[in-house]
Amino acid sequence: MKLTCILPVAERNVFRARWLMVGPDRILENSCLETENFRVTGIPGRSSDANIRDLGGGIIMPLLVNAHTHLELSALKNRLDYTKGFEAWVKDLLAERDAIGTEALANAAFQEIDDLMVNGTGAVGEISTLGLTANLLSTSGLGGVWFNEVLGSNTDILSEYVAPLPDRNTSKMPALVFSLAGHAPHTTSPELLRSAKKTAFEHCRPFSIHLAESQAESDFINGEKGGWAKFLASRGIDISDWPVGNKSPVAYLDELGLLDETTLAVHLIRTSGQDLDILARTRTKVCLCPRSNYNLHQRLPDIDGLLARGMAPALGTDSLASCDSLSLFDEMAFVREKYPGVAPETVLSMAGINGAKALGLAPVMGRLEKNCWAGFLYVELESSSPAQIIESLTFNEI
Repeated sequence: MKLTCILPVAERNVFRARWLMVGPDRILENSCLETENFRVTGIPGRSSDANIRDLGGGIIMPLLVNAHTHLELSALKNRLDYTKGFEAWVKDLLAERDAIGTEALANAAFQEIDDLMVNGTGAVGEISTLGLTANLLSTSGLGGVWFNEVLGSNTDILSEYVAPLPDRNTSKMPALVFSLAGHAPHTTSPELLRSAKKTAFEHCRPFSIHLAESQAESDFINGEKGGWAKFLASRGIDISDWPVGNKSPVAYLDELGLLDETTLAVHLIRTSGQDLDILARTRTKVCLCPRSNYNLHQRLPDIDGLLARGMAPALGTDSLASCDSLSLFDEMAFVREKYPGVAPETVLSMAGINGAKALGLAPVMGRLEKNCWAGFLYVELESSSPAQIIESLTFNEI
């Protein structure tokens, strides 16, 4: 089986396939997708249009949404050893990244953007520390949010914040907006986190942050003045007024006022039931990267706990420095393997509509309905039922 990413055009088109997925909850047989002016205009059961384009016996489906990427690290694929532990991995990553140089990093990111589109991804939540991927994404066909990541304690960098590029709101391509992300609770001062969140909120943008990922993060926020505190001191960062101690990273961000429905919390592999209750109460968006988590930490997020609280986690792939592909089909297959109790329709939603909602794209991406952006994925497969289709897609049998 093969994938074909089809981008819309202004002219009227009618596409037909044996199966058409509006969303994981609605799969139609022998239906058509009508498009015009880069938008879906209808889903008729039949069409008499003489120029109908019959794609075959497979399925037309929405493009996927990868809600957490680090495309700047694509050149580090197969260069780092996961088995040495997270802190050693971070040190090796920084050394390798600096040694490779920005030109090679940008070239690898450019290639991976193309691969993402070929493999069915229509939008990303891209985290950028070096600023290398803003223009690459802006000139690509990918939509989503480009997050400028901040860390440390220098709030002056946000005093007159200006996005690196104007938002891309052309009807020809999915929306691409520019926003801010905090690196993590233990690497970024409370003042800088509040300032970044406030700036993103004032510009009506989502705000992203890595949360409850490493043991060092949990220990430091809980008040253990160990190696991480010494490291920050060596970098000239004064933590004397950081309100840490006797709390989890999730509770810490809640106290700082950073958790709400416009914040996207990423990873969440060290959480308690109380932490999940906080995330649910504040309606915080969630993105999980299980393959990366398993490689770097030998831990997995509590998907069952999130779902039990009515949350809708999105999926991300993190970077090629921590897993071997940025394919959401690979990520879904891993989730199916490690979480056999999670319904396949839910897993497919995590890779699509949930990511669109997390990035603020849901009005136009994540489903194929009237007025949605008309880019779609055609998957050539043989299947006799909607249930069998979703099984094949989520187990990456394509």
